[in-house]
Amino acid sequence: MSDPSVTAMGIIGTQDLTEELLADIMSKLSIVFPTLDLEPTRKLLEAKIGLSMSSGEGLSSREHDPWVADVKASIKWTYWDAYVKQLQSQGFTGPILRVLDDDTDNILTECGNPSLLEPWRVQGLVMGDVQSGKTGNYCGLINKAADAGYKVIVLLTGTIEELRSQSQERMDEGFVGQDSNDLIAGIRKKVIGAGRFRELTIPNVLTSVNFDFLTANQRSLNGIPLQNLSQPVLLVMKKNMTPLKRLIEFLKSQPGMQQGSSQLDLPFLLLDDEADNASVNAKKDEDPAKINSLIRDLLGQFKRSTYVGYTATPFANVFINPDPDRNDLFPSNFIYSLKAPNSYIGASSMFSDDGAQRHQLINLDDAADYFPEKHTKDHTVDGLPPSLQEAVGTYLLSCAIRDLRDEALKHRSMLINVSRFTDVQSKIADIVENHLYSLVNDIRQYLAADEIWTRHNRLTQLHQLYELHYAECGFSWDVIRLQLHDSVASVKVLTINQKTEAENKLNYRQYKNTDKGRRVIAVGGMTLSRGLTLEGLCVSYFYRHSKAYDTLLQMARWFGYRPGYDDLCRVWMDEEAQVWFTRISEAVAELRSDLRHMYINRLPPSRFGIRVKSHPDLLLVTAKNKMRNAADVELSASFSNTLIETTALLRGPEANERNVSATRDFVAKLGAPETVGKRFEWKEVDASAVATYLSAMSISALNQGFIPDARTGEQPLVSFIKEKRIAKLEKWVVCVVQGQGAEAESIKINECSDATITPRKRLRSFEIPRLSNSATVRINKHRLGDASDERIGLDPTEQDKAEERWREHVANDASAGKSIPGSAYRSVRSAPLLVIHLLEPAGEDSASKRKFASIDQIGTDLLVAVSLSFPRYEETEATQVTYRVNKVYMSTLGILEDETADEHTD
Repeated sequence: MSDPSVTAMGIIGTQDLTEELLADIMSKLSIVFPTLDLEPTRKLLEAKIGLSMSSGEGLSSREHDPWVADVKASIKWTYWDAYVKQLQSQGFTGPILRVLDDDTDNILTECGNPSLLEPWRVQGLVMGDVQSGKTGNYCGLINKAADAGYKVIVLLTGTIEELRSQSQERMDEGFVGQDSNDLIAGIRKKVIGAGRFRELTIPNVLTSVNFDFLTANQRSLNGIPLQNLSQPVLLVMKKNMTPLKRLIEFLKSQPGMQQGSSQLDLPFLLLDDEADNASVNAKKDEDPAKINSLIRDLLGQFKRSTYVGYTATPFANVFINPDPDRNDLFPSNFIYSLKAPNSYIGASSMFSDDGAQRHQLINLDDAADYFPEKHTKDHTVDGLPPSLQEAVGTYLLSCAIRDLRDEALKHRSMLINVSRFTDVQSKIADIVENHLYSLVNDIRQYLAADEIWTRHNRLTQLHQLYELHYAECGFSWDVIRLQLHDSVASVKVLTINQKTEAENKLNYRQYKNTDKGRRVIAVGGMTLSRGLTLEGLCVSYFYRHSKAYDTLLQMARWFGYRPGYDDLCRVWMDEEAQVWFTRISEAVAELRSDLRHMYINRLPPSRFGIRVKSHPDLLLVTAKNKMRNAADVELSASFSNTLIETTALLRGPEANERNVSATRDFVAKLGAPETVGKRFEWKEVDASAVATYLSAMSISALNQGFIPDARTGEQPLVSFIKEKRIAKLEKWVVCVVQGQGAEAESIKINECSDATITPRKRLRSFEIPRLSNSATVRINKHRLGDASDERIGLDPTEQDKAEERWREHVANDASAGKSIPGSAYRSVRSAPLLVIHLLEPAGEDSASKRKFASIDQIGTDLLVAVSLSFPRYEETEATQVTYRVNKVYMSTLGILEDETADEHTD
């Protein structure tokens, strides 16, 4: 019998799903399927109502003429049309399909025109969010490229076989239309996926789900040269020297190459998934890394070739030398930024203050003793933190609830990522497995009994977890406890890293048609962080100390789509990691905003590369990429349209007294302020006075904008302000903000007469220092000011302009939040702003029962912090601020943690 959801999607087609259309569909389904329970279908469809998405935007060098629009009507879109029907059968609705069509058209337009016979080479980059659907996009691009005339298509995945195999399986479904294992063996059996929607059109494959490219695979072509094949050839390969060398040798053996030609005259498309991983040259330009060199060599085998990298973290890619004579992989022709639909759960929805998914975050504060920050491969794991035991229990409960909801997706996954060492991962997995065995055994024996379960601690703890997390899930505790054993009896604990044996891999494919699917608790590190999808991921436990943005973003496998169970998802994470993810989301959002600004002004990809390299929040990523061959490096930063805050404050009494004294002298010299609400404002303050004030302050070097020069010890940012290189930064707005704290007795604000005002301090929570002798203390969540602070100094017209721009941005980007961020106001600022914060430690938070540093622990009841908001200005070499940083500084911040990998790391 047909699946009612498939029938429903056929009725919807490319229409927008509304409440009225849903009612009509359910009425028709009740006639077609009179005996079936249609409630699961209704729930599936209801989740798609209101789904919206916008097309991406990109930068182009415009070196090649746009060509797709001219030939779109004449091309027979056999592969693409079948792919669209396959997506419709999976529940994709009109808005998503229209944007996918538009995005793939835009990207294909930037690729080389396969009908042009003269030599060409195109290199581009596609940016998308982590787990946001990049695979669906490049599968669509492959289908369109095949229809347009590309003859050889290579998809490079990550460096591990499991990811390659997973990607091959998806290409079999979305493009090939048959099982690649069968095709390699010369067997043409039943069609699958997109193959169900097209007539007898099957591409050639030289890789399969089971095997990367082997020399023997070419037998599937029956001796026919590539030039004579009627259908394109697809290879899905991992970034490994052996298969890449085999492929290059195979290409060189083709008849055209044997007859004296140095290149094959076939249009070639190379898609590089996770393009910032292994593909980027990590060595000197004159001696490139092996994978990078082999990718260049592979492109060089064809007269006509297009390289398109796909990544969520483009930081490393834009550090590639753009010099065309280097022949490297810099995206010189285009950079295209995909947008996620409003159903996507990403960094902003989880980590922003008003994020719709903020409920998923659970503070983790008991893991340090079990998994120390500086542990080695020999670390002894003595047990599981209570928080990890809670996470495992919550995962088991979620499995039962999802089964009771009768979800179509049967796979259920949990992620544990606490160490980069494979030996430690194995030890953790063993202990988790023992814990799970005991817990499931108790569930089997006692939980279904009405009274006995209350006598067992593990089971009463499960009940407490239910009350804490899932009391509003729609099912009572009694219903869940009766279901629980059936849902969790098959759960397996797997260690997922490069040492994982074949029988212990995720292998979701093998469990596709089983009643329970694959149910796993996956323990791992970087292998879990590079493109590998954990199907049905619901609970994550994350305790890592890396602060490199690219590394952290890739670890966030909990981002993505959770239709029908996003209310059940939970992520255990320590406060510091939450702060770093918040900063990442803000930095990436700013970069996307910059890209849109460049798109509107028709700027080339090289300008985006320059902006990423000079973004102040990305200075340390820049340093990490440059620090491969040097003890210290020179960096250039631009502060155009940027906020800098001092969220790490020195604790010592001498430093604090110096900051209070400097602030007292500075505001006294400013004269009488304008009082606006609870704020004291001064306008037209000379930049030299601001620089003198900042120079007099003791500011921790842990604040990125105030990194001292590694050789001179001076702070380049302060020198930049003092030198007045930019006319727009010559006059400042200065503001002292007030809060709900006590009066700052040692600070006086002058009034027009001889009277003075004592400002009130802002209450802020400070993290308890990990070491009692720590020189600094950090503001909780690294949040110093409020978004409203950015309105300071703006007139009503400027504020209206900022708010109107933000409304337009939200209309153009479905994933943008509704609250107006401070950056929206900063974008219209005409003068720089200095905000002085007089802070009082708030101590324990009675609402959340969290403990924060007390006044006694910090050593003072008054700390001074500053925020600097710079307006947008033209960025030139003369406006750059130059820093020199060394490895000692980088190591102190933990940026180089993942750079010390050895054979024992994942």
